[in-house]
Amino acid sequence: MQNLNLPESAPRGTILLVSGWRRVGKTTLLLAVRQAALAAGLSVGGLLSVARFEDGAKTGIDVMDAATRDTLPLATVGTGGAVSTGRYAFDPAALEAGLAFAGRGQAADVFLVDELGPLELVRGEGWAEVIPLIRRRAFGVALVVVRPELVGQARAALGLPPDSPAIEIDEAGRGALAELVSAWVIRTLAAAP
Repeated sequence: MQNLNLPESAPRGTILLVSGWRRVGKTTLLLAVRQAALAAGLSVGGLLSVARFEDGAKTGIDVMDAATRDTLPLATVGTGGAVSTGRYAFDPAALEAGLAFAGRGQAADVFLVDELGPLELVRGEGWAEVIPLIRRRAFGVALVVVRPELVGQARAALGLPPDSPAIEIDEAGRGALAELVSAWVIRTLAAAP
């Protein structure tokens, strides 16, 4: 079962790390929180990295504006280009668009960042320029996706204490988790001064 470590109350500018292994539903959780927040009349901003599949195989990643759902192809399986990992080649124009999505959405009630990975936390590329936006804490609540092996580095990069709020997702019960987190976000923002 996932570890749900949410504070009873939280001031505006609260950052929650969302972590879990690949394909357990981190982006799906953020999409559910986004939908619930919008339905509650809250503003949403930031960026999401949505997997692209063909015939059941992951072929790439799209970047989505959390505010508008505008989507661009971000990465394709393969190497090469100005920015690449061992598995993906990234489109520089889509990276710039994602940074613009984050810049426009940084003061939203709910700020979503999917994800800070090795590209950002180790190499200083990708969405690394979003880190100062998160540290500014202009949002109500931020949900930031981080791989389990990078949680410590993310906390350090974001200026968070070692016991800062985190959500650990696994496959068991992940659907109920989206409802719990969405309700917590809405309740927290309604109570924040």
